[in-house]
Amino acid sequence: MRIGSLIGSAEERLLRLRGAQSGPTAEVQLLQGLGRSAGLVEAAWERTAVAAVSGGVSLQEVARWADMFPEALRGMLSAGAQEDHG
Repeated sequence: MRIGSLIGSAEERLLRLRGAQSGPTAEVQLLQGLGRSAGLVEAAWERTAVAAVSGGVSLQEVARWADMFPEALRGMLSAGAQEDHG
């Protein structure tokens, strides 16, 4: 719910910005805002996947939910764990 609220808020700000400005500057700011939103969603998705696997849900099941190959999910989770400890 929190992510949805943050994304909704970001969308509103971007729409206001888009209406107030035009041209390359507005486009760059729009893309930056979308990039930040995408980063938040990706981080939340990764945390959810880690929590599910840590909580006992099989890697294959989490991969199915995420529409990923289990090997790709394993690699993503391993890379995330190395970043957290490295």
